Amino acid sequence: MILFTLASTASTIVGSIFLFTGIAKIIEPWKFSQHIAKLDLINTQLIIPISLTFTAIESALGIALILRVLPTIIMPLSILLLLNLSMLTYWSTSTGKTEDCGCYNGLLEITPTQSLILNAIYIFLLIFAEFFGLYRPTVLWQWLVVLITFIISYALAAGSLEYMQENGRPYLDFTPLQENRKWRLEWLGEDSESLMSGSVIVVFMSPECSQCKHWLGVLKLVQWQDDLPAIVGLIDTDDIQKGQYFVDSYFLNFPVVAVDKRLYKKLKIEVVPTAVVLKDGVIQEKWIGLMPMWFINKINQGENSYNRV
Repeated sequence: MILFTLASTASTIVGSIFLFTGIAKIIEPWKFSQHIAKLDLINTQLIIPISLTFTAIESALGIALILRVLPTIIMPLSILLLLNLSMLTYWSTSTGKTEDCGCYNGLLEITPTQSLILNAIYIFLLIFAEFFGLYRPTVLWQWLVVLITFIISYALAAGSLEYMQENGRPYLDFTPLQENRKWRLEWLGEDSESLMSGSVIVVFMSPECSQCKHWLGVLKLVQWQDDLPAIVGLIDTDDIQKGQYFVDSYFLNFPVVAVDKRLYKKLKIEVVPTAVVLKDGVIQEKWIGLMPMWFINKINQGENSYNRV
């Protein structure tokens, strides 16, 4: 009887982990999409549909393990999934394509080694649950709960991604850089003083980021227009020469500060470019990966007015 209870508990634990990682991806689906893009294994047009589908499967699989839905099939499939994800993590991190497994979508910071160890523990728990569990036949309501979980998870992840694309900020934000919060002087030291008055857009970038390069042309236009906020760029590099090369290569007309990578981790900057709009040192807006359309339209209107003059 004790073994049966332990087996049921093991299945619930792993199912809860799957559900947790699925929810993490639902909240911030763009992070997982970017992780998949870094793998460079699939067509770019398929990245978003695949990331949303995987998120829904992960959540539904978690519910299936918790409810013990068809355990003789679901558990072996879960073990096979964990094995494949472990091999993918080892390959992607050892080749430098990614820095972590992407499993927890940034909510938990773990090393690749820790990820592999955790996967091994999950596999052991599932094997234990498979061999020592005593399960009842699956009934219709259990299947319906799994199906509903899949549909809701996909819809929520898609909605969260669409909200980000339309507004340039997440629906739920758990990072230190949030609206109506003050910019802290210690984040940039003396360089923070210039951010505490007037309107400023602080842009977090990386020299290796292709999307950042698309932003640069727009940011230079913003810097030229007096009615728009000033621009300050941050790049995550300890190499001053590399930072200067970045500025010179793109003929940037706004100040760029090279910062320690640890600042990005402290502020939970996991997707670049990320920008915050400050007014007198208070964060008014936050954009991740995309500029909101209203701001781009404002730039275009300003540029057209300048051309007419």
